[in-house]
Amino acid sequence: MAFVQNTYQQLSFVDSLNHLSEREKKLLERSWAKPFGDDIFPKIDERKFADFYSDKSPRPNTPVNIVIGGMLLEELLDMTDEEMIETLNFDVRFQYALHTTVYDNQPFSTNTFRRFRARNEANTGKTGENLLDSYMKELITLVRNSSDPRLNPLLRRIREKEKAAAQAARCKN
Repeated sequence: MAFVQNTYQQLSFVDSLNHLSEREKKLLERSWAKPFGDDIFPKIDERKFADFYSDKSPRPNTPVNIVIGGMLLEELLDMTDEEMIETLNFDVRFQYALHTTVYDNQPFSTNTFRRFRARNEANTGKTGENLLDSYMKELITLVRNSSDPRLNPLLRRIREKEKAAAQAARCKN
């Protein structure tokens, strides 16, 4: 699979957002999806993962920013790959957050995540650096440092994990 950067980020006439009522559009504006899609998603740097792909394959990759964004939402919301795919197909907030509202069929499956993780594992074996893990930490910090309170629901699970870890550390002492 050849690496191709995702440069298509605009709405089109067939975009599913065009079919939302005014009330639904307002709810979307007030949800976590708006700041995630507008502020976090565009900052995902696909080029960091270009080495995961062959430059010889004629078939383009699934957009890396969509894969990374989906994995980030999985981490933040404690979802499985299957739950993410199902939710992405039926929940316009996830489609908005990942800039996939223009797709008739969402651009990936659980196999996409599995293959991406396998590429990361192979890269980790070669370089000694777990690029996906370190980049996820960067992105979680980006979400955490956002001043937009609409992103707070995404951080709830992360804060619960940190609290549990802190309690476990206190119990050991």
